[in-house]
Amino acid sequence: MNRQKKVEPVDIDDLVGMALGGMGMSLDDFERCTPIEFEAAFRSWEQNHCQDDWERARFLACCMLQPYSKKALKTEDVCRFPWDIRNSQVAAPAEESTWERFEELVRRLEKDQ
Repeated sequence: MNRQKKVEPVDIDDLVGMALGGMGMSLDDFERCTPIEFEAAFRSWEQNHCQDDWERARFLACCMLQPYSKKALKTEDVCRFPWDIRNSQVAAPAEESTWERFEELVRRLEKDQ
């Protein structure tokens, strides 16, 4: 059985309300957005807005469970979210700084100018 969500049409009043009331955009910023730009901004805002709510819920759950735990709990011990995994990925270590490396970068800079 194919169950699809019903998508209700959105009119310009709804979009202006989301942009100005929810996202905090100015009317000028909203008017300058293309539909694709607004959709990208809205999706990002919606994700961050949702993330804050989930973080608060997880913090409260951690506070409620702490008295019953023998060890100190971290919020990630209670529940892990996709953004926890993204944030924990470590960047590659930077190349060690040496005098030779510095001189090489100076030469490259001078060459580009």
